[in-house]
Amino acid sequence: MTKIPPKLNLARRFPDNMTTAHSLTLKAKNGEKGNSKGERYALPAFNVTTFQGINAAFTAFELLGSSGLLAFSNSALKHFGGGDPVFGLEVATAYVEKKAKKATVKIATHLDHGDYTSEGGRKVVQASVQMLTSVMADNSTDKVTKTAMPLSKNIELTREVVDMAHPLGISVEGELGVLAGEEDEDTKSEFSTYTNPDDLDRFLRETGVLMLAPTIGTMHGPNKGKPGTKVKLNITLAHELLKIANVINDEIIFVAHGASTLYPNVVNYAVTQLDKMSDPSGVRQKWLDFVGTDWEQIQGLIGAGFCKINTDTENRQTFLSALLGSLITDSAKIDIRWYDNVCTDALTQSYIQKLIVAGNHDVWQETKIDVAKFKFDLNVSLKNILKVCLI
Repeated sequence: MTKIPPKLNLARRFPDNMTTAHSLTLKAKNGEKGNSKGERYALPAFNVTTFQGINAAFTAFELLGSSGLLAFSNSALKHFGGGDPVFGLEVATAYVEKKAKKATVKIATHLDHGDYTSEGGRKVVQASVQMLTSVMADNSTDKVTKTAMPLSKNIELTREVVDMAHPLGISVEGELGVLAGEEDEDTKSEFSTYTNPDDLDRFLRETGVLMLAPTIGTMHGPNKGKPGTKVKLNITLAHELLKIANVINDEIIFVAHGASTLYPNVVNYAVTQLDKMSDPSGVRQKWLDFVGTDWEQIQGLIGAGFCKINTDTENRQTFLSALLGSLITDSAKIDIRWYDNVCTDALTQSYIQKLIVAGNHDVWQETKIDVAKFKFDLNVSLKNILKVCLI
């Protein structure tokens, strides 16, 4: 008989204003804001790769009174650590904890696509259990053969992480099915498979994960389909999976990977800047060919228990668009912090936009802006946007 997985240790106390990703997403699934319950909402998990990204996210969280979820990929940790992901963990978590001490909202930190199938990946996951508040054990793909990992092996490896993390109060996310596309150098796959409902029951019962990334048609990267087409998610399958999960434990949260939205205003802004530059690198058409996931589709997933929405590509696009605009405005600034501020402000706008549409506001305090008046516009500085919508 399979040994029962350990329950998540809810008595664990984290540094000031820090908590687990599961704690925050469970509030979203239950529609909890303040002392009341309402409609279900979702937490965008912002993949942050720079200190600017962290700063922008904290600003957005505070303005909206949102639950904050910051995710770190292996490649991002390498960037923070000068090539050493474990050192990057130390640097990034120390910075986030310092910021969180001054926060008026709750913050969770999460390892995205933690790999427990390789020696290097295991070291990062083990270190993350010690330094983050949540980890993903992505054992859905055999990195050597580049094929789907057998279910029994996926369960075995994921369960190892749960056995290590849950007693320490660290929530764990698993993945069942394979998601196609390329997010960065460490997260890519050439094929995709839907999650099998028959496998779901066994996976959840034997691993004990409280967060799960099923595959229902989303895709990593900026090209989620053919230009001119819309991504079609399998919402029917999502609801079928939710019924199975809720029977096992209605506190299980589903996670949408590859769910970045394409903002037409960001694309148009970037194309306009490239036209002003006479498109020196010949990438104008690449921008026009980007395909994202329509938010209407994501809203369908929220109804099916997807209360963690991973968000990365759209924010990278926003940052790059703003950088192009700043170079057109003034390409000879000696004080490079000016470019930093322009791009960080743009990121903040992108984060605010996603938090609003996901319904993640007024959770820990009343929002400081009128969300109906907020307009995401890279032609306008964040300072001037806030003049219009600050309460």
